[in-house]
Amino acid sequence: MALHPIRIDFIGEPPAAGVEAVATRRMRGIEVRFPAVLEWHARIEAAPAPQDRYAARVSARMAGGDTLGAHGGGHDAFAALRVAFNALEQELEADQEGARTRAAEWLAAVRLRMRARPEFR
Repeated sequence: MALHPIRIDFIGEPPAAGVEAVATRRMRGIEVRFPAVLEWHARIEAAPAPQDRYAARVSARMAGGDTLGAHGGGHDAFAALRVAFNALEQELEADQEGARTRAAEWLAAVRLRMRARPEFR
């Protein structure tokens, strides 16, 4: 399995090795299920909002050039990352399901055309 590039930025606080390790481990786990991911970016910032102390944004650049992303907030950096990764996984699952649907429609159209041609009967 190829390990894809990861960039983790901390805004408003110094980098934390534990947070980086958790983010990297989660990214590598997602890569196993979604091999179309080519590159990762995570941004963790100390948010000024009173209810959420931290905000996180996670994005994945996909094969084909699309970028999927999600964000989350929480009382600490770990909670914010967890919310963002859960939302990103839902986005990836929806994207993968859409790709399956498009592939099935394409295959059905090809089969229909092949049935209409006498040399493929």
